[in-house]
Amino acid sequence: AAGRRKKDSPACDVPGFENTRMKLLRHVFFVDCPGHDILMATMLNGAAIMDGALLLIAANESCPQPQTSEHLAALAGLKHLIILQNKIDVIQESAAMNQHEAIQKFIQGTKAEGAPVVPISAQLKYNIDVICEYIVKKIPIPERNFTSPPNMIVVRSFDVNKPGSEVNEIRGGVAGGTILRDLLLAM
Repeated sequence: AAGRRKKDSPACDVPGFENTRMKLLRHVFFVDCPGHDILMATMLNGAAIMDGALLLIAANESCPQPQTSEHLAALAGLKHLIILQNKIDVIQESAAMNQHEAIQKFIQGTKAEGAPVVPISAQLKYNIDVICEYIVKKIPIPERNFTSPPNMIVVRSFDVNKPGSEVNEIRGGVAGGTILRDLLLAM
């Protein structure tokens, strides 16, 4: 999506289609999970609220990198995964094919086995349309239950309580999460 403040049918920027309007099919939110060790806990928490994932692998580096293995392990519970072989524009075709084979070998025997591996260039926008189509057509919108009691997964929170605080005296807040059932109304 172009953003909540923008039109749901913006002009197309593809050459030859400038007079056409795009149609918003669904809102998708991305969570960037860098591979740094200090950020892995945040990434693991975030995986609990994801409906699908894009695993990005740089084509100009060997596979697997240590963080790639960690990310794949963290995403093991997800049903919908697409692997993006990025930066194919900076390597030779034979190197891209060799790495594609290395990726297939790496995911063999894991929950990711059978996941599509799409060669892309984020810089040059190669195959970005393929990724968008996959997200829209292959990752279903989860059914939401708006009639049961509320249920929320809290990913990040903070508290300002002293140890031993009584339950009715606890103070703090939720910094991030997702509502699985019902609605949360702001007052």
